[in-house]
Amino acid sequence: MRSSITRCLLIAALILAIQQSANGQLGRRSPRGTRRVVYNSDLSNTTSHMSDPAKVEELKVIVRNYSLHGGIDTVVQEIWHQGWSTFWRSKHCEYDSRPQHKRMIAMMDKGIMPIQVYLQACHAQKMEFIAGFRMNDRHGHNPNLFARMNKEHPDWVLGFKPTSRSADPRSRALGCSFNYAKQGVRDWIFSIMKEVANRFDVDGIEMNFTRMPEVFRSNVARGNHPIMTKFVRRVRRMLDETGRRRKKHLLLGVRVLQSIEGCRKVGLDVPTWIRQGSLSYVAPGDIGFTDFNARYEEFVKIARKHNCFVYPQLENRLSYPRRREGILTDAQSRAAVNNFFGSGADGFSTQNFQMHWGKKLKHYPQAMSLLKELRDPRRLPTLDRHFVYTPLWGTKGFGPSRTYLPQVVRLPRNKLGRGRFRFRLCEKLTKDAALICRPSVVPGDEFTVSVNGHKIAKRKLKVNWPATGQSAAITFPLSPKVAVYGDNYLELTLLKSSTSKGAVTLSEVELVVRH
Repeated sequence: MRSSITRCLLIAALILAIQQSANGQLGRRSPRGTRRVVYNSDLSNTTSHMSDPAKVEELKVIVRNYSLHGGIDTVVQEIWHQGWSTFWRSKHCEYDSRPQHKRMIAMMDKGIMPIQVYLQACHAQKMEFIAGFRMNDRHGHNPNLFARMNKEHPDWVLGFKPTSRSADPRSRALGCSFNYAKQGVRDWIFSIMKEVANRFDVDGIEMNFTRMPEVFRSNVARGNHPIMTKFVRRVRRMLDETGRRRKKHLLLGVRVLQSIEGCRKVGLDVPTWIRQGSLSYVAPGDIGFTDFNARYEEFVKIARKHNCFVYPQLENRLSYPRRREGILTDAQSRAAVNNFFGSGADGFSTQNFQMHWGKKLKHYPQAMSLLKELRDPRRLPTLDRHFVYTPLWGTKGFGPSRTYLPQVVRLPRNKLGRGRFRFRLCEKLTKDAALICRPSVVPGDEFTVSVNGHKIAKRKLKVNWPATGQSAAITFPLSPKVAVYGDNYLELTLLKSSTSKGAVTLSEVELVVRH
């Protein structure tokens, strides 16, 4: 018995040592610079506040709300997507034809470009204005452009299908994304970026690769890294040349997938972009959901060596299976951003934050004060936090980009065993937290639960048996003596099964920290 206990203690110590070694790469809670909140404004987010026709003063009010209520440092207004310009007219592309953007046509007919009003209002409020480009938006709303491309330059079009249910049906046959392997595509989009940088007093450009990340054909994407790297470097040089004429440094940011490997899989060599000095900041995150479990320190480790800032993405929702629950609670937002700072990030960025503000949501603009709260890394650990670790695209889903890897523990009932579930806590607990896991155990099953090699006493496990077809909820206190800074591991061991069919699965863990 004594040797068995000793062996268990040695295994637990080894696990903890491995975790601490891996977590040693985590950044300090010491954000650089003064930029903490980068607010990415969806193309239709701004127009949701405006009447038809839109008025100049309405745009100025929106910006004042960003500053007064949100405490935002940098506004990224997306101005180009699906081959369309928004907030200005360009000789290089057509203007957005959707109803919500036609509201600004009367303003432009008078010679007033909304982008100019927008950025001047931002500067008056001491906020940076970044022009956002969705590099390959696949909502599928501009089939006329792709119909022309299929006739004139069919090799410019990728065959990926639309991601939006409201896409024009023609887009499914025509395709709705650009092939950046073609020089003509890159030259065209570069000309639009150059026009914006030279024509308007923007503070920089953001390249959004999360709406969507595919810029090459899947079978050649990984080998096409040099093509996109050269394009990013070309944009950087253009911004430097323009900045010298305007006597200001222009920023270049990228919004990319939440893992370096995921980026590489679709042809984006982000570490090289950082090392070659092309990027001012990187905003890693999922395509549609907040990722509490991502290892953002892999970006931080490189970025801190090359004067590049890191702002992980706070998305509006938890996961595809839980999308109907609505927006993240304040406690969930605090938990996510606290993990960002704990990974060494310099702040956070938003995408689709609160979906579309405006008349659709109550308590606007006062509710934006949450952003002010989230910007302070010292205050966050003193407030209630609710961490949610769940497969963002379901237990079998890899996301639209096929790069996301869901985490699922599966224990066959006909072969008893154990499995581990990783969950991140980038802070040191000061008091017990409530950990909740939802394995598909049923009455009659016998199991044990451990965290970081420490077995949880059976008397501390509170099991809530739900209705048929749902997983049990097992709640127990997570002690500061057991939790580690960074990656923690919950281990579920099936000792006895009440049936021999199927498997016990675990795909979701939550952690609630009360103050």
